[in-house]
Amino acid sequence: MEIHVVDLQHRVDDPLDILINGWGRMGIYWGVGKVSAEIQALLYLSVRPLCLDEMSSRLKTSRSNISLNVRALQDLGVVRKVIVPGDRKDYYAAETELGTVARRLAAVKKKRELDPALDVVTRAIQAAESSDKEPRNPAGSNGSIDTERLRHLKNLMERIGQVFETFIDEKAVKAGARDATNT
Repeated sequence: MEIHVVDLQHRVDDPLDILINGWGRMGIYWGVGKVSAEIQALLYLSVRPLCLDEMSSRLKTSRSNISLNVRALQDLGVVRKVIVPGDRKDYYAAETELGTVARRLAAVKKKRELDPALDVVTRAIQAAESSDKEPRNPAGSNGSIDTERLRHLKNLMERIGQVFETFIDEKAVKAGARDATNT
């Protein structure tokens, strides 16, 4: 005989649970951890700011873990502290403009992943170009690597970086939205 345990507080068909679980799984792809993404989802859908204890209880994780992740989300600018009159606890709310959230996460992803990778490729090109130990052939090879391939890779990465920069630039996005509504 099978016994099924039903958690009445968190149902499988609860929209909040669906979003929290899904957002948590996807968080790693955005450069944030599972708990951070779950907190952001919880606060995003919450009708009011939540304190650390409420988030800890809802997400079934320690208050210290919640506190650490909330601080990281604050640093990203996707969660902010909110004052609740008459209450001494710290409350938090999520940035609800998803375009702003996406731009801030893209900026972090670019800084953490694309920029260091571009730096590695640039240094490899510089090392290959400064190496006079091996003769170069017309195809751009110095004997051990194809520097032309590195230049193509660097060019592609720089174009991707420009796309990130265009997306991240809130002023340009807002100006584009104004231009679109004026046509």
